[in-house]
Amino acid sequence: MTQEHGPDQLREAREKVHRELKLLDPTWMGSRSGTSYSFSERSFKVPFFGEDYTASYPDGAVKRADGSPAGGMEELIILHYLVHADGAANRDEWVSYRDLPGARYHEPAFKAEVEGPLSRGLAGHLEALRGWARKKARALDLPGDVAAAWEVLPRVPLLIIFNEKDEEFPASARVLFDITAPDYLPTEDLSVLAEIAVLRLLEELGAI
Repeated sequence: MTQEHGPDQLREAREKVHRELKLLDPTWMGSRSGTSYSFSERSFKVPFFGEDYTASYPDGAVKRADGSPAGGMEELIILHYLVHADGAANRDEWVSYRDLPGARYHEPAFKAEVEGPLSRGLAGHLEALRGWARKKARALDLPGDVAAAWEVLPRVPLLIIFNEKDEEFPASARVLFDITAPDYLPTEDLSVLAEIAVLRLLEELGAI
């Protein structure tokens, strides 16, 4: 479910995941997703980009920490995550979007909508990115001026690799996924998740 889908498709996807949610045991979902479920409040607490969202059970209403309703795509991603999570441990084996199931022919769109805007937005913000990574992510010893794994959902890290522009090359950024990412979200959701991550990161850095 990408952001190009219209309101009818989004509504159908939400109705489908709401039906799926009601069929599953909340304790089982909490264990496999790495979230906590409160029987007294009948809701999950789901860390999403560092903010604690709540997802009620069994009706699937998703709210931000301040009590306001989550956006349509945020809600869909969080509910898909609860329904699809299978508890797989992260392996720190990183793959590009094109290597996710069914994504090979969508790589140009991912580069245009995710990695292109991130490359342009981060240009000239290397030190700010390094400061952000120290606070919000986990540094990895990989080639690049910055290589940081950002856990945007429990057990769903995104690897941001950035190289600042120099005399020969423009700034470049990549977004990679742990090889277990498809155990938690459908491929289309992972693309949208990366788009949200780019927007939030650039906003935090004051780069847009």
